[in-house]
Amino acid sequence: MIQYSKQESEIFEIPFGRLNIEEGFTDWDGLKQEVAESGCQYIRVKIKNPGAEQMDHILALSRKVHLLEILRVYRSEDLLITPFENAHSDLIKEKVNDSNKDILEKLIYDTYDDIPFGNFTPANILKRFPTDKQLKGIIEFFKENYAGQDKDKVAYIYFNENKKPVGCVVSDYFNNGPKDCGTYSYYVGVARDERNKGIQFKIVNFIKFYVTERGYSFLDGSTRLSNLYSARTMEKNGCKCTRYDWIYLLEK
Repeated sequence: MIQYSKQESEIFEIPFGRLNIEEGFTDWDGLKQEVAESGCQYIRVKIKNPGAEQMDHILALSRKVHLLEILRVYRSEDLLITPFENAHSDLIKEKVNDSNKDILEKLIYDTYDDIPFGNFTPANILKRFPTDKQLKGIIEFFKENYAGQDKDKVAYIYFNENKKPVGCVVSDYFNNGPKDCGTYSYYVGVARDERNKGIQFKIVNFIKFYVTERGYSFLDGSTRLSNLYSARTMEKNGCKCTRYDWIYLLEK
């Protein structure tokens, strides 16, 4: 279950892993053994919609466990049967590839406002993992995986009519069957001097179009608990909060 993170391990100069725990997970003894045997000294854990019992199990996985963030996870209505308008026609769209991925890198550096690990990250963890290195790890992962290397991992850059980059999105396609298929957006960024102009709404609106062009039904995405602006944008686009994901860091 634990995945070794090459980019973060190289940047942080310590073995670093990632772990996603689904709702209804029960093999906590097996997972605790895997954590103990893993070569990763730090493991970022995302657990979907945990209850009190699951949180107790998380806290018992290693000697130190830090809460980093809580995410609201949103899902749109079925886009194949729910009408929606084209609200993004004034934006010029480019799919990210090797020729323009440096523009994506600059946009993310320029637009990322939060602590990448999570806004609850404690001071001692920030000292061990500085925010600039955290962000570099995310960007290197996006450049290595979302610039045309995988048909299910896509990123777009958005320009205004003067060809100025104004925003970006990074998304995964998923297909778990007709009632569970779509795209999950990991990052939506808007240039600082272009904010409060409705661009984030237009980007999310565009995502609906490229989801349905593939014949998929749903737009999924998440916002940090404190990011009320992004939450409102998702809701204005017809999305509803379906669960909460909790993000922890295990320290061995």
